[in-house]
Amino acid sequence: MGEVKRQGIRNTLVVYAGTLIGAVSLLYVQPVLLTKEELGLTRLILSFASVTASLLSFGISSVTVRYLPRLHHPESGHRGFFGFLLLYMAITLLVGTLALLLAGPFLEDLYGTETGIFSRHLPHVLILSASYTLVLGFNAYCLALLRSVFPTVVNDIVLRLLFIAVIVVHYLGLVSSSAFLYLFVLTYSVQAILLFGYILMVDRPGLLPDLGHINRAIGLRAILRYASIMTFTSINSVTIKYIDSIFVGQVSISEVAVYSVAAFVGLVIEIPLVASERIASPAISHALANKDLPAVQRIYYRSARGFLLLGGLMFLLVVLNVKDALGFLPEGYADGAMITIIIALGALVNMATGVNHPILINSDRYIYGSVFMVTLLVATLIGNLLLVPRFGALGAAISSCLASIVYNGLKFEFIRRHYRSEE
Repeated sequence: MGEVKRQGIRNTLVVYAGTLIGAVSLLYVQPVLLTKEELGLTRLILSFASVTASLLSFGISSVTVRYLPRLHHPESGHRGFFGFLLLYMAITLLVGTLALLLAGPFLEDLYGTETGIFSRHLPHVLILSASYTLVLGFNAYCLALLRSVFPTVVNDIVLRLLFIAVIVVHYLGLVSSSAFLYLFVLTYSVQAILLFGYILMVDRPGLLPDLGHINRAIGLRAILRYASIMTFTSINSVTIKYIDSIFVGQVSISEVAVYSVAAFVGLVIEIPLVASERIASPAISHALANKDLPAVQRIYYRSARGFLLLGGLMFLLVVLNVKDALGFLPEGYADGAMITIIIALGALVNMATGVNHPILINSDRYIYGSVFMVTLLVATLIGNLLLVPRFGALGAAISSCLASIVYNGLKFEFIRRHYRSEE
């Protein structure tokens, strides 16, 4: 628990520093140095690539956090688990990329041809998807070893500084619009390279997987079964996260820019929870592997109480200052104030229910996480279909807020009943 606290505090400090950089980038660099169309296009590419990466990775993040603690043996390089991870991702990337290439024309017709996201920008989506898949795997490996600070620094600080540099280079006219998009997606490749080098430096992992031992200790079928369920859950989770931008993009690319900026301000509330979940997830996984339910209970209770108090304070700060914050931006962005408030309400609910997601996905009842996620995805899709055509970006915000309330309510009630029944 002490290690969870220490790394949680470090992660929170790093995430806040990164959020400050991200706030400067998204609130004062991107809207000024990029046109609304350029900003909206980068958000759309990121949205589609994130959804695609959740499929290409095939649950490797959850698999690593769940099963590496069971094979933890530094002297043997964890039985070559890192080599297994590399082999796993190579296969899923190859199969998934081929599937995406074949499905590209169908997806273009389904989404629409105005943005050209699957025709003109398919290479950008593929590069970013592959890079982000590697990032997910390497990041999960670091988290499973309880080394979360460096990945957080790379993700929340280095990546954002690189993107700002790319924007400035483009604004100065040193690169074309096409080169700008390639540089944008390649920043994630740099992130993957940095994480790979860090793993080799601090862990000296085994690159030759001991498949026989892994099969005996865990079972390759069990891994694939778990990965399949977690992939389904992950796709739902990421889709829910980015579906609003995708739906808004069908209305207007420039409105995606306004929505992205407004939503970013509202989601600032979730920063402490996001930082803590990165280390709480492997800590909970270790505790569940050792059947130490009191430790899990302590982590959850303390997170819920602390985040409710902190989230409430941050919610008030956001609501009271949002109009002034957006008022400094170019014309049109101030219209997103109500979007920010609604998104912030959903974020407050997420904070108040603590680190519930890591408990579900690392427990033997992880299937319920998928059930809840399907319910959430269906509700989100219906909400966006009904509200976005009528209210635009505001409709997407309302749908997102309601989704957060429903999803966290389901997880909270399940965990409350399940753990109370076993006490």
